[in-house]
Amino acid sequence: MRSRAILILISLLIVVGFLGFQLELNLPGRPPSIDKTYTPLTKSPPTSVGSYDVLGYVVESEKADRWLQTEKGRQALSPDHGAVKVTQDLIDLGRDAFYQETFGNEYLFTDVVGILDSPINLRSIAKAVLGLKGKATTNLQLPIDQDITVGDRTFKAGTVLNTGLDVPGGSLFPLGLITHLDKGQLRVGITCALCHATVSAETGRILEGAINTDINLGPLIAMASNSAALFRQTDVNPTKITPGEHTFINNKGETAKLPDPKIMEDEVDAAILSWPPGNFVSNGDLKNNSAQIPSSYTHETFPYAWSGVASIGWFHGLTTLNNAVFGLNADPTTTA
Repeated sequence: MRSRAILILISLLIVVGFLGFQLELNLPGRPPSIDKTYTPLTKSPPTSVGSYDVLGYVVESEKADRWLQTEKGRQALSPDHGAVKVTQDLIDLGRDAFYQETFGNEYLFTDVVGILDSPINLRSIAKAVLGLKGKATTNLQLPIDQDITVGDRTFKAGTVLNTGLDVPGGSLFPLGLITHLDKGQLRVGITCALCHATVSAETGRILEGAINTDINLGPLIAMASNSAALFRQTDVNPTKITPGEHTFINNKGETAKLPDPKIMEDEVDAAILSWPPGNFVSNGDLKNNSAQIPSSYTHETFPYAWSGVASIGWFHGLTTLNNAVFGLNADPTTTA
């Protein structure tokens, strides 16, 4: 069965090539089915289909039906009043976004940061996943096939790197990694599921919303060819780096020198390698203060949660959490 899936995957890639690179292919192409997760199938949450959320306050479906019988009630449940109706389409859209939406970060990580120009690349990841033979893992291990010095650390050939990448049972793809093939250009982006979901090593099922406590973002990013692009996620200030040969015109109209690229890259790599597993720096404020990835649970945490995030916004702050990282903090346009 696994061999057949691999054959289909290869065939799809060949078809794209013969079509003159005119198609865009995203892999995996759909979220895992609900029965591959621990999300309840029968117990309805307060925000079940037919209910409304009004800026974080739930109006259950039966009450909503009564409110909709009056003009005052219809106004209270209107979008102009901040009301969102929970529909199956909305829930499906949320699941699709959680597993597949990259917010365009594949351009940042691939074209700018150079995440594929690394010992950790699609070839090494695919080889490791196939080596699982359909079994699940909470820590995809990747052997490094060459000596490499990153920042202030040297990794010898044969070193087995603990990536913390989760692979659900029977899957050909790590959770939260999306591969885009667009007109012949291969790019890799990440989704919410990389950090905010985890896999049971015993059953291979996905626990949605839970922290991936061992995702090892430090070496995954630091081994890229241009990690220095993420210098704002560290405490490396380019104005304090020894100047190199390249020049630019500064805001005073004067010719100035850019920082030495090798020194800059080494300093940023060393800073990123200091992030413990399950931690990273999301906001680019030139402080290397990595923090643990939070869970995505806001149910019954209103109005607090882990940092007060549940005090404002729809679904008891869940929309605030969802939009924080790649809507502002680590968004490529914010970094630019």
